[in-house]
Formats: sequence, structure tokens, C-alpha cells
Amino acid sequence: MAIVRAHRVNLPKHVVAVASVVVVQSAVASPIDLSNTLPNFFGGGVGSTTEYAGGKNRIVGAVPGMRYATSGGHLFEWYGTYAQYNFGDLTGVQWGPALALRLGRRDVDDNVINQIHSVDTTLEGGGFIGYEYSHIGDLPYRLRGEITVVTNAGVEYTGARVSLNTSAWFPVHARVFIGGGLGATWVSGGFNETYYGVTAQDSAKSGLPAYTPGGGLNQITSWIAAIYQITPRWYAGAMVYYQRLMDDAANSPIVTQRGTRNQITYGVGIAYAFR
Repeated sequence: MAIVRAHRVNLPKHVVAVASVVVVQSAVASPIDLSNTLPNFFGGGVGSTTEYAGGKNRIVGAVPGMRYATSGGHLFEWYGTYAQYNFGDLTGVQWGPALALRLGRRDVDDNVINQIHSVDTTLEGGGFIGYEYSHIGDLPYRLRGEITVVTNAGVEYTGARVSLNTSAWFPVHARVFIGGGLGATWVSGGFNETYYGVTAQDSAKSGLPAYTPGGGLNQITSWIAAIYQITPRWYAGAMVYYQRLMDDAANSPIVTQRGTRNQITYGVGIAYAFR
């Protein structure tokens, strides 16, 4: 199962990019690989998150997820709004291209925020590099670390977004896995201006003070999850994912006056494993 990185959705009453699909990861934590027991899967989940990054109103939605190891030893992972293809090893050094759908902010429930410039949904592209260690023994466990760099190439924002994510998984029962992870994201000034800035025109319309953020540390994240093997083919899971906005993003009036820097996402899901 995997949980989608917690990017917010702003589509017709918002289908949210949140869910535990059977190997839980996180929204912006690394996708999980339990290749010894779950080589391939397809599933989906439902969850709840805030309406947009920095907001406090909540929405509910559903997303799909998939993991597929090719016969050539490569690995495709797709979790809601994020997908990557690993040209490296299933364990050891991993690297490859990455795509992310950065969801916008439009027609939200907060009428003040609706007076601020809207942000369209856009596609980000880039790549990742990481390392995965799998320990097989009396107490098996799996560790993974990954750095992902993506950019929007100026379509909605200028600059780039860099994420560092770590995860650890271990069994507590023959059918139960427990996992957790930590992460952090750094962004360009252009990213923060788009998603957290308040222009002079925005200020005149909304009443919020004008604000021009710079780049830097955008957020820190943590998550905890559990996976239960129902049958040899079916898995279920649940997770809680926490984001804390930092520095210029956290100091935006969008966050301090209309929202919250503490963002919590949670979800449940189910997946079918196949060979």
C-alpha cells in the first residue's frame, strides 16, 4: 500500500490526493517497497486532508496507487499525484525520472482566500536518487532514503522543489507491518510566491497584508502507518501523515490569519497483490 504525497486537490469539490493504498508512504514520504512479500500491487484508498497547503478546512477524497517490478528488474511506482521509474536496483542505489501533479488552489471554502490569486494545477518533472537497504534475518526490516528534485519550468512557478524523505518498515506479526518516516522540503522563492505570496492587488481585494516570501525550508514531515495482510493477495492499511510548514511559508498571512501551519492527513486503503 502506499499513501500519496500530501499534495492538495482543488478540483470540482476536490477529489483529494490522500489515501492509504496498501504500502503506506508519504505525500511528500518515500514510496515503500516490500518486494519479498508484495512484488506488484494495484489498489486505492480514501482519506482526509486540508483543502490546500496551509489551509484549515478539510476535504475527503480517493486516489489509486500501483507498484510494478518489470521483468528487467526496473520498478514503476505510481501513488496518486506522483509517479517515478527506478532504473537502479530494487535494493541498493535507486534513481530515475519523476513526475508530480501539483494541484492548484481555486474556489475554496474560505471567501477571503478566494480573493487571492488562484493557482492552476500543473505538472512537475524531474528525477530522484536514493538508497534502499533490506535486512533479512530473525528481525527483517527495510530502510529507504531518497532525494527528489522537480520543477515546473515556470508554467506556474519559477525555480524548483527539493524533497528529502526517509522510511523504515518492520514486521510486528506474521501479517502486520509497521512503518514510519521523516522528511523535509526546500523550495525556490518563486514557488513560495505562487503558493504563499500575497500581492498588492491580492491585499486590496482580500484585506490580508501584502507578503513576498523568499525560498528555503518549506516544510518538515513525519508519518506512521500499518499494513495488514488479509489474504495472500489482499492487503489493507492505515496511516497518519503530519506536515509542519516552516519559515517563509509558515509566516504567510494565508497561513497565520486564515489557516494553520500544522497539516494532518489520514487515510485507509486496500490493494491487490499480483505476480
